Amino acid sequence: MDLVFDKGDLQNPRGHALLYFRVDTEQDTVYATYVVTLPVKSDLTKYVPPFLASHLGNMPLNDLSAFAMPPVPEALSNYSELERLSDLRQDDLVYGGNMFSFDLPRMMEMATEAVQVYSGLCSDALTMNSTPAEGAAAAIGEELRETLEMPVAPEPEPESQPEQDDSYNVNEVLFSFMSETDKLGELSKLLGRLRFAVDGADQAAADEVGAEITVLARHLPENYKVADLLDAAKDNSDRSSQLAKLYIDRCFRLSAGEASAAIELDAQIQLLRDQV
Repeated sequence: MDLVFDKGDLQNPRGHALLYFRVDTEQDTVYATYVVTLPVKSDLTKYVPPFLASHLGNMPLNDLSAFAMPPVPEALSNYSELERLSDLRQDDLVYGGNMFSFDLPRMMEMATEAVQVYSGLCSDALTMNSTPAEGAAAAIGEELRETLEMPVAPEPEPESQPEQDDSYNVNEVLFSFMSETDKLGELSKLLGRLRFAVDGADQAAADEVGAEITVLARHLPENYKVADLLDAAKDNSDRSSQLAKLYIDRCFRLSAGEASAAIELDAQIQLLRDQV
């Protein structure tokens, strides 16, 4: 993920930032969260009882150095309010890219990824601004830590016959029990995985996810045009990326009974398809 600094310096971040995202189909809305990097790492396992720790998800309790609050970006009616707050508080104002506002798990995932990138920029800036001796010590310490943590290569296991893959049959059963809302949420997650595989030129992973989407399409109405969505998502061009976003948004609009919004999206899709 590449972060764009609207305010602040990419080479010297302040350590605290207003992070925002946009949605193609919601031109006047931004989704924002606040990112903080801590100068001192915290071990929250000292303070959180074990029975509560399991409810905090994947938060690194024993090595908390950066986080976003709220963890899922919240909608704001205009960008100018973010600019005002950034100027008032002397925060970095950082753009994290486009996302789907309907897919809450993916929104949280993108915010977490942006926190990691921003925290890395802060760490790099501290390293660059340290004295030569401090920089050398940090580099040696990091290299030593990586060496100590490097896993021992396991003995190769004898080759075995590949087992039959029953995952698609399992998915058929799972999808049949899901509500339509859950199916669309699963479709959004699969679409994100597919785009990641396509951007990384991982054809095997793309084929696997594409097969899962094909199975899921059999459990959604035909007018949702999931097959057309899949065709668009398999291409990593900007035009196809836009088409995929419009198609998934159209699915959610149809599910919500917003027929007029779906018709507007159909018109946008057709305009993109007509482009040479």
